[in-house]
Amino acid sequence: MTLRNKNKTTKKQLKKEDVLHYLSENPNFISDNIDLFNKIFSLNRNNGNIISFEDIRIKSLIKENNEIKKKIKEIVESAKNNKKIQEKLSKFSNEVISFRKINLLVDYIEDFIDKEFSSVEIKFNLIKFNGFSDLDNSYFTSGKNYLSLINNTFIEKKPFLISIDLIEKYSLGKYIKKKDSVVVCPLGIEYPIGVIFVKYKSEMMGLDLQFDLLNSLAETISYSLEQYIQK
Repeated sequence: MTLRNKNKTTKKQLKKEDVLHYLSENPNFISDNIDLFNKIFSLNRNNGNIISFEDIRIKSLIKENNEIKKKIKEIVESAKNNKKIQEKLSKFSNEVISFRKINLLVDYIEDFIDKEFSSVEIKFNLIKFNGFSDLDNSYFTSGKNYLSLINNTFIEKKPFLISIDLIEKYSLGKYIKKKDSVVVCPLGIEYPIGVIFVKYKSEMMGLDLQFDLLNSLAETISYSLEQYIQK
């Protein structure tokens, strides 16, 4: 039974979705009735131009091709950005091991982030080891909640986005507002030494500092800080 005969028998008005479903289930229907479809699409009543079904198919292919080109362009741009980021990280890794004083090291880290990744701002929250005495007190953690955050973050071993529940759990409201986008990064290789809060300056997280990059950055900073700890 054809689609037309079925329609006459049931006297049920076909919906657009029914036609599309039928065509998807019967992919050869169009090619088997190509003359019919050419008649259907032969006249553009708006301007009188003759349009073949083949023309419509070609236009569809051109559209798909343009979409593919767009995706490829996005991939290429992403690769270029990743290469630039890797170059920045390489430079950063070489520089952080050259400092003799921890306060100069931390100043460099803050300046580097501010210059190279302007979409974010960072705040250190460190445990006060003996070798960190040259740092201002504002860099050190205070209270059991912060120590608990540092230990739990170290156990996680990876950056994570701070949720409203975590802001309340660790009493972080002094630094983090509920509308802020903030990622907390663990610091420490052998043992926890602190965290870095990475606050994005816009509500949407920037593309230049994703979690894998933050993890690499935090690990490099951890190695550079641990050399100052007096064991």
